[in-house]
Amino acid sequence: MDVDLLRPGMIPIAPNTKLWFEFLIDPSLLEEHLNNPHADPSATELLIKFLYSSMERPKDMPAIDIDDLMDNSKIDKKIEYRKRKKYECLKILAMKIVSFWEWDLNLLQTRVPISLQIIFVQDLLDLVSNGLNLIDFESHSTIEDLSQLNDEQLFAITLFHRWTLTVIISYTLSKKSTFTLGPVQDGNEDVLMKLEIQSELSEKMLLRLIELKHSSYTIPTMNIFNPPNELQPSSCNWFNGLTVTSAEFLSQIMYDYAKYKFFKEQYKEAGIYFNRCKELHKNLTPSSFHKIKFEELKGFCAACSSELTEDSSLLMQFLYSAQTNYNGIFKILETDNQMMEIPMFLRDSLELDLASMLSLGKFTASRDMLLHIHTMNAIRRASVTSEEIVLLPPEDYVTKIKFNMRGPDIFIKDIRLCTLFKDKKIRENVKMFVCNVLLKCPKNLAKDILKDGHKEIQDLFGDEDIQQLLALPEDLPIVNINMSKRLARIKITPTSNVKKQQMLLKNKIRYEYETNNLRNLLQQLQKLDKELMQSILDIDYNWNVPLPLLNLLMNIPNAVLKYLVTILVAKSNEVILLNYFEKAKLLLREAETEIKIGSNIMYTKIRQLILWEALYIEMLQFQYEFKNFVIGDLVERCKQCLEYAQGDNLLPRQEIAEQCVITLLNVGEWEYLTKRHFNCFKLPMAIAYTCLDVNKFKGTKKSAKEIWDLVLPVFDYGYATANKRPLDGEPQNAQNRNQNQNDIMHVFMSLRDQNAIQIALSLLAKIQNVLRDESSMELIMPFLNIWPAIPNGMSIPLRNITEVLGILLNEALKHHPNHIILLKLNGDLQYVMGHYSSAMKWYLEAIVIVSDYFARPVLKPMIEDYVYKRMMKCCMQMQNFTQASILCLFQDEVDYATAFKCASETNSCDALDEYYDYIWDISLLEFLLYWHTKLNHQEHRQKLLKTIGALELNANNNEEIKREAANIRKLKFLRALSQQYVHP
Repeated sequence: MDVDLLRPGMIPIAPNTKLWFEFLIDPSLLEEHLNNPHADPSATELLIKFLYSSMERPKDMPAIDIDDLMDNSKIDKKIEYRKRKKYECLKILAMKIVSFWEWDLNLLQTRVPISLQIIFVQDLLDLVSNGLNLIDFESHSTIEDLSQLNDEQLFAITLFHRWTLTVIISYTLSKKSTFTLGPVQDGNEDVLMKLEIQSELSEKMLLRLIELKHSSYTIPTMNIFNPPNELQPSSCNWFNGLTVTSAEFLSQIMYDYAKYKFFKEQYKEAGIYFNRCKELHKNLTPSSFHKIKFEELKGFCAACSSELTEDSSLLMQFLYSAQTNYNGIFKILETDNQMMEIPMFLRDSLELDLASMLSLGKFTASRDMLLHIHTMNAIRRASVTSEEIVLLPPEDYVTKIKFNMRGPDIFIKDIRLCTLFKDKKIRENVKMFVCNVLLKCPKNLAKDILKDGHKEIQDLFGDEDIQQLLALPEDLPIVNINMSKRLARIKITPTSNVKKQQMLLKNKIRYEYETNNLRNLLQQLQKLDKELMQSILDIDYNWNVPLPLLNLLMNIPNAVLKYLVTILVAKSNEVILLNYFEKAKLLLREAETEIKIGSNIMYTKIRQLILWEALYIEMLQFQYEFKNFVIGDLVERCKQCLEYAQGDNLLPRQEIAEQCVITLLNVGEWEYLTKRHFNCFKLPMAIAYTCLDVNKFKGTKKSAKEIWDLVLPVFDYGYATANKRPLDGEPQNAQNRNQNQNDIMHVFMSLRDQNAIQIALSLLAKIQNVLRDESSMELIMPFLNIWPAIPNGMSIPLRNITEVLGILLNEALKHHPNHIILLKLNGDLQYVMGHYSSAMKWYLEAIVIVSDYFARPVLKPMIEDYVYKRMMKCCMQMQNFTQASILCLFQDEVDYATAFKCASETNSCDALDEYYDYIWDISLLEFLLYWHTKLNHQEHRQKLLKTIGALELNANNNEEIKREAANIRKLKFLRALSQQYVHP
């Protein structure tokens, strides 16, 4: 059945549609509709519509404000019009729906907005007042004898104060409302604050109600509410309600009161009333009014209790033991291994907490306690694991058994309960676990456990299984098969045993970094593998040895020394990828120490190559750590390496030589580099030449042309020969161009010297400016004038240059985060890309550094007019016109036309008059005063009059006072902008 809740209009409605007033004519229609499981609209929608419609404002009445509803002094005036019969009828229908919900406060709070809940509970108080002003809830405390009140008054007062406490809990835990109905909005925060103030009164009233001695109470049902008609006002036939016992009524009060005390962390008082409620529950015959879940009540009682009872669950015993120095924890865990009630994460947490407390000395216990808990947790985990998963005990657990004198005894003792398991699947899982432990233990220890005739082992394994376990070799890898199938299938041959031993040794070599241990493992492996050198680097695919060094190592005799040095160098290169430079240098030093054993020329060459590899690592560390790195003799060693690179004998790798050039470039050794000729390192050499030129001679186009000619063609897609396509369809020069771009990016990303970084950035900025060809969008940088023009016919994509510039700029800011030029350039880049908020952030960061976080005035040579002009345009694009108008004042020649235009914008998105206190220019203040007077904005006008009247802005002040006033306001304004854009 459809229900039309709106006023009937000119459009015909469906024949079966019911209008809201038909529920008043025939009361059975509402109950019939609500009992329909597919009612449309639902009970919730009906209730919200009835309550909302009962608050509709007549044209001659003021609007309802939720704050006024919480103010007793304004209630009567605001809701007086709701006494009219139409609104009375709507309130009665709302009462009927909540009666249908059997006065369940949880349903009311989860389905209805809090503003409508307030209306409902006040309507209920007003309905039963009968001469008393119960709607003024503060007057409830003045009622001397509550027993003299009628049943309906007692019920309404009780419901109101229960609702007050429970709604605080509900809306504190979930501070969201999914309802936004018309002019009545959910101001949850303000309402919660007022309810918190009222909560103390509600607590006292509920305590008084608990002490009443009534034998029974009456709860309203749907049929007791009678809507008003032309002869009589609305009334309630309370005698038709539901009669409940005193125990049922009071237990509901106690439960809600105790929940509030629990929510306020007053557990002792909450426990008293939870237990009283629990006692009443034993002799209770609940009706539809009773909404207490007994399991939930028991949980609250247990949570508030400081002692255990006979009825306490295993989980409660576990938690109580954890709070009382783990008394009886072994018995609890043994029992749980059979009952499996305690969640596994709590048992794991116990293990970790206990280990931490023992290590810190916060708890003392026997040495075996932690091993006991390890074992019982492992057994519990084994018993619930599916049979497809082999339970691999952690290595530290097996280690504890090996190094604890009583480890085997503890292990045997703790698995004795496993023999009591009747479930075949659980027994099989535990059997697999025990087998894995035995296989991981040393052979002699496993034999001792198996041969001692322990009853626990014999109950799990038969004699045949034990004999097969005793026959297995040491270090047998565990395979992922069922235990019974494993014992039946294992057939060990000498060949497979050797391969497995090799596999185990290689696996240990992979994770070992201590030299002596590596030597011992390699000695064992050499006995099993005569062609070890061919497969030594295949142990780990991340291992890599530079080719010149590997070729020399291949020429020395096969021995442990050869393998050890190879692995140490490979492991050094491996940890470089993780930026563990100190560890990498240590490994190379150990490799150098090992190679000193040999004295012939081959060993000398190997040692020299290792020293160059160590130098390479140190240069990478300098590049990574930069300002925190102590250079020492790094510069001299780089120069020596480059001298070797010019010779004809033993040469360092090209990567090492190039890194030497880049390192010398970054430490400012430009003159040394320009006096040498390294033909294979043209770009870093050209950068060094330009850095020297701009520092000595302020830059010439001749010095910059070499870099320009190296970089520009690489980004030109029409570079080199015409696009002759091979069979695969790709241009022949595409691969070379990509490779060159990677080489150039490698050099640029390796730059750390400020001058070198500015040279690279200015080059890219110049290309960007030429390609964009728009004067208002140019990137501003030093040294832009040293670059030649781009020749005609080049095809350089603007997006490619922009991306490279952004990447390089971000890398430079990582190492020079306070560099003013870089910060302004990043702001310019974001500005031309249309990222206005980000541009404001970078410009303001530059201003923050220049002004020492607004502690002193901003210096003009550091922050030029173009920065303020672009900041102004950014604000205009974001419709922050008030900010833009003030930024116009920062320029040397104030742009009043733009300032006045921005100040007169009516759709500004910023704080408007909040910025007026920051204005120091009288002309702008007078314009704003005129503008707001014209628009009759009295509040803005008063604020401007107060600002103009400030003594420091008086036109008769001397220039020093005016300048100081302007500086103070400028810094305050910039600080406000930084809070919005830099630190939002």
